[in-house]
Parts: sequence; structure tokens; C-alpha cells
Amino acid sequence: MKKLIATAAASVLALATISAGEGLKVSGHIRGGLSDDISDSVADADYESPIGTTWVNGDHWGGASRGRLDVDYDGDNGGVNFRFTHELTSSDNFGMGNVDYAMAYAKFFEDMVIVEGGKLVDNYTAADDDNGAAFDGCMGVRLVIKPIEQLAITLQGSDYNPAYWHYDDSEKDNQKKVNRDGHAKFDASLFSLSARFENDTFAIAGGAHFSGVFYGSFLFKGIENLTLAAGFQADYAKHYADEWYYDYDENKWVEKDDIRYYKDRDYTDNLLIDANVEYDADPVLFGAIAYFYVADDAWFFTSGDGTMATINPYVQYKLSDIVALRAESTLFVPHDYDDKYGDIDRDMYCTITPSVVFNASEKADVNVWLQVSSDTDYTRHSTGVGVRYNF
Repeated sequence: MKKLIATAAASVLALATISAGEGLKVSGHIRGGLSDDISDSVADADYESPIGTTWVNGDHWGGASRGRLDVDYDGDNGGVNFRFTHELTSSDNFGMGNVDYAMAYAKFFEDMVIVEGGKLVDNYTAADDDNGAAFDGCMGVRLVIKPIEQLAITLQGSDYNPAYWHYDDSEKDNQKKVNRDGHAKFDASLFSLSARFENDTFAIAGGAHFSGVFYGSFLFKGIENLTLAAGFQADYAKHYADEWYYDYDENKWVEKDDIRYYKDRDYTDNLLIDANVEYDADPVLFGAIAYFYVADDAWFFTSGDGTMATINPYVQYKLSDIVALRAESTLFVPHDYDDKYGDIDRDMYCTITPSVVFNASEKADVNVWLQVSSDTDYTRHSTGVGVRYNF
């Protein structure tokens, strides 16, 4: 652990000396808050309150308390991208899970060919919708080709999708695990292709991972101050395709169907569709985000087997450079289902979250918020205050 921290610190110091800081950018933010439930209507009556895990409530403007550091260096022939994120209430302070990406790249032929390696981030072909799908956050190597300025094409080999982890059927009788602990089976499931084209009016992006994961998006930007995007992400990979699992409690191999937690966890035929629109008519900004899920697997989405939709409109009005009023709402539409373990019913509910933002500067603000919920199972009425500083 200490070696990891020392290595990260040394890397940042080394970057700070490159070309006397030319091409180097260090940025990030720290945000934290305190919230309190003001309703006892939910089933979990013993839920701890107050809590400091939430910076601001809400699905668009909200989020958890956290710190983030971005270090980027872009030189004439290459550079690095590094992001470290820490949830402030997490006990995992300096693990690899805190490193969102740590990637080096080299540029050739006047930036027409770029080779990237490390824990990858997609700077060229990620989807432009709210979901922002991409084959990144994984260890691997990526080749980027830019034949023209508006077009990027990538070929990637990585451990993005654990679908290629497998058991060797010939070994299971000997209770021996094969290719499960990070040793990838070298086949097409390691690789992916993606591309993105952009001009002054629109952008279109898409990708295909050969294990069976696909995404695509369309962004329209032909009207000033208007953002309009839509996209999808489809997962047809069998993440748990093996039929055997090692039960450490029983100290033996057992069939997957004997374990409820792994029952039907093939993650097959799952589709996410989303759309978002936003218009900035300063001092008024308003928009909406909608997600629509279709899942064959009851474990894939929290709503269970079938369909779930969420609709999240939001609006902001700037009273002055210091004070802004915000409000957002989320409508959650679940799909009830039943299986061999019984019926699972979830009610449709709505949350409304008004807030007042006090801007000390362009970098520092305080957000005072209230959330009202019609849910009677999990989401309480709550209120809180959050503080954020961007650097």
C-alpha cells in the first residue's frame, strides 16, 4: 500500500517538472455535506441519521461526498491521463479501485496514430449521451487512428469484460479453477472496436466489444445553446457463463443453479436506452434525462426482470452571480415480476428536490437542499447542505 502511494506521489512530482509545466494540467474538486432524514415512513426505520455521505441529493445535480484529483500532461509526442477519486466515507483510501484511470500514450505521424496503455480512458470515441458508455476503466492497450480531424477509430485489447473468464470443464471434477483469477483466455473476447465522427452540426459514436457488448449515441448541436442526445448500451455477454461455482462454505464445487445468488446471472439480452435534452437561455437553464431499461435477467437492474424507466427533469434560475435557484424531480417506473422465489413488487414513486445555491466564486459554492419523496419503501424526505470547491 505504501509503495502504491509513494509511486503515485512520485509520478505527480515528476509530471510537475516536465517542460516547466508546459502541457501539464492539475485539477479536481472536493465536495462534502451533511443531511438528515425528516420522515419515518420508510421500512428501514433504523436508518442512521444524520449522515455525511451525501453532498447534495438529486439524480442530476446530486452525488456523494468525495474528493477527486485529475492530472493530465499532453506533450508533443505523448502524455498521460490520471484520475484519483475517493468517496470521503470509504475505508478504501488508496486502492486501485480509487484510480479511475492511469494511462500513458504516444503520438505518431502528426497525431494521426496514437498508442495508449494502462488503465484506460476513452478520449476519442466515448458515447455523447448522458450514459456516456465506453470501453474504459480497464487494463489494456488501445490503438487510435485519426485519418481526418473529425474521425477517430480505435482497436482495443483489454480486460474490460470478464465474460472471457471461464472454467475448463475437464478440470471441474478435480475441483480446480481455471482462468478465473485475472488470467484472460486469449481470444476475440479480449478485443473491441469503436469510432466517432463529429462536425459542426452533429456527432455519432459507437462501439462493439467482441464478448457481446455494444453502444451507440447521436448528439445534435446545430442550434445554439441546445444540447440534444440519445444513445443505447446493449449487453449480450455471458458474464457468468459457467455452470459451476466453488462454494467456500461447503469447500466443494457446486452447480450454479444450487446457489440463488448466481441463479440466472448470465446477464444476457439487456438493453439500456437513454435520451437527454438541455437548453441554456441564461439566466434560465432547463432540461430532462430519460432512461429506459429492458432486461431479461432479474438481477441486472434494480427493478428486476423486465422494464424500468426513469424520467428526470430539472431547471435552474440565476437570481444573480451569487444566488441561483434549482429544482429537479425523478419519476421512477418499475416493473413488477415474480420468479421461483416469489413476487417482487415495487411502487412507482417520485422525488422532488428544490435547492438554493450560493456561489462564493466560480470555483466555490454552498448548496442548501430539500428532497420530498412519495416512496414508502426506501427513499425518505430529507434535507441537507453541501459545500464544493473546484481547483
